[in-house]
Amino acid sequence: MSQQSDILNSAESVDERRTELVKTVREVVDIPMSNWAVAATIESLGIRDIDAESDFEFKNVFELADFVFEKIQQQIKEESKKKENEEYKDNFFKTIQLFAKHYSGGLVLSMPMLFQIIAILVFEYALWAWLRFNEAQATVIAFGTIAAFVLTGGFIQVIGRLVSKYKGEENYYLAEKSIIKVMRFAIPFVLISAFVMVAINAAFPFYPVGMMLLSVAYMILISLLLLAAAVLFASELRFMILFSITVGTVIVILIMEAELFGVYFAQWIGIVIATLMMGVYSFLYYRIKIRSLRQELTKQSLPNQEVSYYNNYRYFIYGLSYFLFLFVDRLLAWSAGPPPPPYLIWFNTPYELGMDWALISFVITIATLEFSIHTFSRYLIPAQKNITLNNFSEFNKHFKRFYLKQIIVLLFISTISILLTYYGILSLRAFENDVPEIRDFFANPITFKVFWMGSIGYVFLVFGLLNSLFFFTLNRAPFALYSIFGALVVNFAIGFLCSRLFGFEYATIGMLAGAFVFALVTGLRALHFFKHLDYYYYSAY
Repeated sequence: MSQQSDILNSAESVDERRTELVKTVREVVDIPMSNWAVAATIESLGIRDIDAESDFEFKNVFELADFVFEKIQQQIKEESKKKENEEYKDNFFKTIQLFAKHYSGGLVLSMPMLFQIIAILVFEYALWAWLRFNEAQATVIAFGTIAAFVLTGGFIQVIGRLVSKYKGEENYYLAEKSIIKVMRFAIPFVLISAFVMVAINAAFPFYPVGMMLLSVAYMILISLLLLAAAVLFASELRFMILFSITVGTVIVILIMEAELFGVYFAQWIGIVIATLMMGVYSFLYYRIKIRSLRQELTKQSLPNQEVSYYNNYRYFIYGLSYFLFLFVDRLLAWSAGPPPPPYLIWFNTPYELGMDWALISFVITIATLEFSIHTFSRYLIPAQKNITLNNFSEFNKHFKRFYLKQIIVLLFISTISILLTYYGILSLRAFENDVPEIRDFFANPITFKVFWMGSIGYVFLVFGLLNSLFFFTLNRAPFALYSIFGALVVNFAIGFLCSRLFGFEYATIGMLAGAFVFALVTGLRALHFFKHLDYYYYSAY
């Protein structure tokens, strides 16, 4: 009876007594499950039907309980709304901070390419480019570069998966062992591929022997550079990639300015030094981590060969298909057009300038993926811990809204990046009377046409990559693999037809169509993925 007396003594009017009762019930049960629970609580306070009528003006305890329960529900809604507003403000500023952090981290990856462009414009040299290369030289080096990306693409994807997995578990010992294991396959594969290319060219000459050997030399060196960079990228040591490539480029410039060697040897020395810097840094990083954590003392081993193959073959095929997708339009354009090229594949300067121009916007846009995937991983586990058996739908709806927000961010950044890239490069026209290279850049309308088709295609490609990253995060590699493979087929088929029927520059339509298919298929998959995210999350591991 003491709590009932406290309620009556602390309030004079009926409204005040009702308010005090609501407060007391909340102190006892906080969030009641039903009005029956409220009625039981009221009775435990010593309030009877006669008290409900005399002190609170309700016929009985159950009517009083209905009133109290309704008031508590209103309070809970108001508190929830207030909390959501506060969380929205906090999350908004946290999101801005996360975006700035991870987008800038993503842009670090674009800095080597931007530095290469600046080096070419200022000094005429870069790691594997030179403004004074003729079309024959540009052809063999471009062919070697494309071959390097395609041959290492699958291994790069596997390195990314394995290192991210073991490093996420802070198991640097197995991360290092997985890197060594992949390299034991990747490096011989590159060397054997080089031998096969030379042998095929000897049997069925499509380039002079000297040109092929030059192409293979660049292919091997760039392949090793890409593999070393892949380890640093997966290990989140990305600044070292920028630093190493910058040092390598500076060495090329210094050698050329001092006229110590020709351009080929200068670039080979620069590539080798950049590769060694990245390789040595990776080795020291893992050795220090393993020893400081004493992980070499624990007996550990990687899965056997059959299990490793099964776990990783889809990632290998995806990486191979992705890099093929990036370059197949160039190969189609360079092997088409009147007059026929002197050799099977012949570098086409206006086409390449247009695609490289579009590539700048692609790199600026793709940096958003770093933010999206980190944010997804950051909120996935906390959100999962807060769900119960009866609100899985809210969990799925929350992340579906998150997904739509990422699409909006991607579209916004891609639009800005295309406009900035277009008008930024266009502003160089002010110097075209003084710099012949700039005048030549803008001389051919094909460059502009290829830029716009390539830029739009890259937007679709980044959208497909965004979806694929979500799939990879929850071990759904087949969703991404089948999508990129279908996109590759469309890219080749439409690109081949358009480049042969209408003009070599329309090979870009193949890339655009393939990227659209990639975006469409992964987008439809992603809608289903987020609709049933609870299932995909719990069945991922």
